[in-house]
Amino acid sequence: DFGVKAYAVEEDNLQQHRFNTLIYSGLYNSRTGINNTNVFSTADGSITVSLSPNNGSVQKLYAYNTNLTIFQENKVSKALIDKDAIYSAEGAGTPVTSAKVVIGQIVPYGGEFGISTNPESWAQYGFRQYFADRFRNAVLRLSRDGITEISRYGLTDFFRDTFSTITSNQQQNTITFSYLAD
Repeated sequence: DFGVKAYAVEEDNLQQHRFNTLIYSGLYNSRTGINNTNVFSTADGSITVSLSPNNGSVQKLYAYNTNLTIFQENKVSKALIDKDAIYSAEGAGTPVTSAKVVIGQIVPYGGEFGISTNPESWAQYGFRQYFADRFRNAVLRLSRDGITEISRYGLTDFFRDTFSTITSNQQQNTITFSYLAD
């Protein structure tokens, strides 16, 4: 009576909450009017990338150029977007070629820092990203040379005292950092 049905009913429709997994959808192109952001096609291959659950949930993603920065509660990582580097056998770190994938290999930055559960602490200036790790009482800078704990330069006590007053349930309490350029 109704013709072809464009959906299938799953008998075991189980919902999963994956706090450490990225899933990507179809393309969005404003120039051509293509909007497939609600299409999650498993026919195109694996559409999920999982990170270590030991590092907590994914709190923030920041994409720039062809790189993706992934902020988890206890770790910050980077991934290539739309390419995956294949390195030479010598392991010199120089890519020989690249294969086309949506999210490439995920490489964690050195150090035991994350963004805690405060993605609102993130800010960007030039090529640098600034964020706070409330769990470790640290304010951090992520730049091309990795993560630097900038709060240890004379402000360790101040941030330890300030971060200790913030609870996980406080939505209204935010910390503002001012950057003064010379």
